[in-house]
Amino acid sequence: MKDSETAVLMHGVSQRLASEDVFDEAVAELRINGYTVIDSGLPAGLIEKLKSGIDRIYQTQIHELGDEQALASINDTDIARCVLTYDADFLTVATAPNLMKLATRLLGTEFVLMQQNGIINRPDRQNYQVKWHRDLSYQHWTSSKTIAFNALLCVDEFTLKNGASFVLPATHHIEAFPTDRFVRQHERQIAAPAGSFIVLDAMLYHRGGINVSNDVRRAVNHLIGLPFLAQQVNFETGFASTGMSAPTDPNVRKYLGFRWSPAANAKDWRKRRMPSR
Repeated sequence: MKDSETAVLMHGVSQRLASEDVFDEAVAELRINGYTVIDSGLPAGLIEKLKSGIDRIYQTQIHELGDEQALASINDTDIARCVLTYDADFLTVATAPNLMKLATRLLGTEFVLMQQNGIINRPDRQNYQVKWHRDLSYQHWTSSKTIAFNALLCVDEFTLKNGASFVLPATHHIEAFPTDRFVRQHERQIAAPAGSFIVLDAMLYHRGGINVSNDVRRAVNHLIGLPFLAQQVNFETGFASTGMSAPTDPNVRKYLGFRWSPAANAKDWRKRRMPSR
């Protein structure tokens, strides 16, 4: 404890959350409040490069479906999905050491990347993400332990003017969505610098803000959870479809779900578990 800090007095307390470093403090905020902000530790040059990467991949995905109207028909405009299968820079983001350390503290040694999407918040159009939601959609139950969290990398600075995210603190502890009055009184907007992760429990109610600035605001969202949860996209086949080389590191492959995807048959299931020779 620093000399300048005042000791916290307790009585009748036999258990405490760990507090060894900034990651323990982030876990405490996530477990109790449902949200926190951490430094990604990624170089500024890479963060800047991601801006054009998101825009380029989004345009590629528009062409894959024909035009942007096809995306609008399913409320999926301004989202670049599965971006790490299009550009290796986004795999670097998804495996950022600070993010991996936080995931280990929060979930343990076994976890999987369920989705990674580039998000574009433009000042000249409505964004579907402004609606309150949980990242585990349609779920109305609670868990005593975190089963998944989302980490939103701020590629551009998140400000109150350009649509920084809103949260409803501690709502990951209740099953139902709260009342309108509660929302108006307790919603909190999170401003954060470029290069930081806004991290939320996946059961916390949150929404995007409306961008009233003159600039586009970009982010990369990650949903990371325990392996029993289903991935949004099969990253293994995603790499094959884009022609990108899949990672060879066994730990990264496990994180991307290569190990956890359903086996083709009984023989395949057994072979996956055999020690390499």
